[in-house]
Amino acid sequence: MLKKIAIFSLILAAFSLYAEGEYEGKLQETVVTATGFSDNIENQIKNITVITNQDIIDKGYNNVEEILRRAPGVNFVNNNFGNITDIRGQGPEKASGRVKILVDGVPMNILDLSHALVPINTVAVEDIEKIEIINGGGSVLYGNGTAGGVVNIITKKGRKEGASGKAYYQNSSYNTNKLGFSTGLNLNNKLTLDLGYENINGRGYRENDKTSSEFLKGGLIYNITDNQSLKFKATRYNEEYRESSGITAAQLAHNRKQRGETLTFGDVVRKEYSLEYNVKPTENFELSILGYKQKMKREYDQKDSETDTDGLFQDRKTGARLKGNYNYGSGNLVFGYEYTDNDMLRKALNSYTVNMGRRTVKAGSDTTVNLSKDTHSLYLLERHTFFDKLEGTLGYRYEHSKYKIDRNSKGSMMGRIISDDSIIVDRKGHNNAYEAGLNYKYSDTGNVYAKYEKGYRSPSPTEMVDKSPLTGYSLNNIKPETYDTYEIGLKDMIGNSFVSLTGFYTKTKDEIFIHWGAGGHGRNWTYRNVQETERKGFEVFAEQYLGKFRINESVSYVNAKVSKGDEKGKKIPYVPSTKATLGGVYDITDGIAVKADLNYYSSAKDQSGYKIKSYATADLSASYKHSSGLKIEAGVKNLFDKKYYIYQDAGNDVYKPADERTYFIGASYEF
Repeated sequence: MLKKIAIFSLILAAFSLYAEGEYEGKLQETVVTATGFSDNIENQIKNITVITNQDIIDKGYNNVEEILRRAPGVNFVNNNFGNITDIRGQGPEKASGRVKILVDGVPMNILDLSHALVPINTVAVEDIEKIEIINGGGSVLYGNGTAGGVVNIITKKGRKEGASGKAYYQNSSYNTNKLGFSTGLNLNNKLTLDLGYENINGRGYRENDKTSSEFLKGGLIYNITDNQSLKFKATRYNEEYRESSGITAAQLAHNRKQRGETLTFGDVVRKEYSLEYNVKPTENFELSILGYKQKMKREYDQKDSETDTDGLFQDRKTGARLKGNYNYGSGNLVFGYEYTDNDMLRKALNSYTVNMGRRTVKAGSDTTVNLSKDTHSLYLLERHTFFDKLEGTLGYRYEHSKYKIDRNSKGSMMGRIISDDSIIVDRKGHNNAYEAGLNYKYSDTGNVYAKYEKGYRSPSPTEMVDKSPLTGYSLNNIKPETYDTYEIGLKDMIGNSFVSLTGFYTKTKDEIFIHWGAGGHGRNWTYRNVQETERKGFEVFAEQYLGKFRINESVSYVNAKVSKGDEKGKKIPYVPSTKATLGGVYDITDGIAVKADLNYYSSAKDQSGYKIKSYATADLSASYKHSSGLKIEAGVKNLFDKKYYIYQDAGNDVYKPADERTYFIGASYEF
């Protein structure tokens, strides 16, 4: 492993020998996620990573997950239903409710956390302008579920004057083809029309795996006056896929690509519409009003030798947001109101066989879960300059929620109903979040900051209900999780290098924990606030600018463990303590560029306590762009053909292997 890392580092070092020094102002990079309005990184009292469009292009990425896997401090955990974005060691059971995913500021997370898969890959890579990542916190501006952090995927808006567009095609391993186009029309900077389409289809790494997806986007920006604009966006994503379950260690040794016993046929559709009005009536005041509607539906048919399950997950969200920013000389005040109406429908129809000694009989279950959560929130975030080099922030958020829960489950055997459990209840709740920080600018380029945040994760409606074989469903007294985060950090330009250092400590109280009782999965469970956890660590990021050569490095470390409860001292499973990245871009000429990336994950523990081995992957790509707009790109991912797993449960002898070495080649034309 170390030998491969050393070889990779020497490749990057060789590129740098031909580079000339040049200063670039990384601190002047603008971000919108930190306050909701455009501002520079140097003014932010938090750790922010920006993945630009330039960081994304020419690397053969087919989905958002591939981008984030190579981002500093971001990990993916797998709950055996799929991959979940994780930041600062939340783990597979918690990450989907503690890392908030946004698209242009609109939340993507779904209401039902019991089988939660945030559909991040429903955004086309070619439609991304940049991705902003806030490591740890953000509850004042973004509310529920931000203990791990916030990821905001910002899509492309507006084009150069007149007509413009891009058409592209890429072929990669497993006979995967990606093709698409985007086109726009800008009329005198008054009206901009956008349209985009993308199709990806191909086989998967393992036998019988297959996927086919389509993405369609349309939108317009109308500049009513110099200080007023109206933006409309509509997107649709649909995917059909086929995948199989994990395999045993013996099967893995024989053929790691073979299919598992259970085969899943799935269909995903996601639609979103948004309308945003922006106005700046005075030089010191700006206001944004946003309305949106989104719907995500996932249907699947899961089969093995004994069981056949037809399932449906449907999440619908309607929301409105009013957000303002007022500058008053020595500071500014960000304020807002948000309303969200989130509904979730889950259905599962199971049929299976039961061994009755001399014969087997048919049995089944039919479960329907209807959930809803209406949320009203108010927030304030003030930044005030005390004197020339010192400024501070103070923020508060209040959230009020109303829940509706409707669950019904029927069991049958030999055509007769043998159980019928149901519950219909309403519930209300409220939460508060606080934030305070200080930022000291000790030089023209450097600043050091300290931040405290008290946030929350309100329970999902599924966590408010217990089930017993004797009494059926019952409402519990579960409380929201709360967390306290303390963070210190430094950002500076040192010569030609941008450097960011962050240390953090987070303590989560009243952590929601599920206990499975006798009777099997889905028949007996209780939710309780029985655990406390803590996560502490550091994050280091550096980037050097050497003329035609740019290199970046990052190291993130987290110690995530249970600090109170029955499992005190236990490490959070599937969380590697260390992630390191190394990347470089060398512009050989104005049209030819070479890019390389290395990602390292340290070892972790699976849910059975067995070791997950450390691993590193390397990617290498090259591109050529002609002045006419024609571009050719090619590359290899997992250059050293490292074999690792996207999921492991060694105690139950279940493994899901990750891709080995893959290749891609593509071409595009831009005008």
